[in-house]
Amino acid sequence: MSTNRETASTARIGMWTRATLAAVVVGMLTGLAMLPLRADGGTLRAANVPVGAYRVSVFTAPTPIPPDSIDVSMLVTERGRGLVPDLEIVVTAHPLGQPGRSTSHPATRDQATDSRYYAAKFALGSEGPWEIVVQVRGPRGEGEVRFEVMVQNPGPLGSPFMILGLALLPLLLVGWWLKRSA
Repeated sequence: MSTNRETASTARIGMWTRATLAAVVVGMLTGLAMLPLRADGGTLRAANVPVGAYRVSVFTAPTPIPPDSIDVSMLVTERGRGLVPDLEIVVTAHPLGQPGRSTSHPATRDQATDSRYYAAKFALGSEGPWEIVVQVRGPRGEGEVRFEVMVQNPGPLGSPFMILGLALLPLLLVGWWLKRSA
């Protein structure tokens, strides 16, 4: 009689262990499959700001912005005409309330991962608050869009794998507890 109970208990523990392992594998595969989806265009910083006859939307990536790389992307449209080619766009970054040098970079379609956008990719060099100025010049007007960003290192919870691991930790602990209690 006790052999049947032990067999049933062992079978339940084996079932929970397999279920826990399956959950871990499914979670990891889901995380890996979602990596390409992280290319979301970045954080919207300014939406449809009028600059002459144009409307400018500005995105930054990654989030949070680390000191060693920023991608500033602009989508420029014109009412009734759609996307606007052949604009001169310069992105300038100024540190706010901290030592550091301003930096300017041209935004081009060649730097953008999507051909509808203009982009400038560069390093800011230090953490802290920064002001980004996007200057747009074209035959139908010129102007600028300004916004502030906080530059910081992402820390350990910036990794989707770390978050996935922390989410699966309770399942692993329950599986271990069930196996050990047998």
